[in-house]
Amino acid sequence: MNNLLTVAFEAHNSEKNHHRRYQVTVGRDLLDDWTVTINYGRSGKGGRELRYAASEADAIRAIIRDRLRRRLSAPKRIGCSYRLAAFNAAPGLDASSWLPEDVMARFFQAA
Repeated sequence: MNNLLTVAFEAHNSEKNHHRRYQVTVGRDLLDDWTVTINYGRSGKGGRELRYAASEADAIRAIIRDRLRRRLSAPKRIGCSYRLAAFNAAPGLDASSWLPEDVMARFFQAA
């Protein structure tokens, strides 16, 4: 898989012993379909991995939007908010077309 965009978030609440990591990776597969891989779980552990593929980029964008919106509800669910931990984009890739601006702005407001 050709990784074109990787965005990682972390949430830490020492009082409740919550240490979470959430990573979204967008790429293309051998058949030139769009793919998204989502890794999540406790920081420093293996966690879980979900993979999705679609021929249309809009289907992958919808998955990314849905998953990132869910991370915004973390303060209610786990007592702390997610913060941007890593960002990596391939040269020439317009990351704003993959990461919804309204959702990403809310991650920075919470910081």
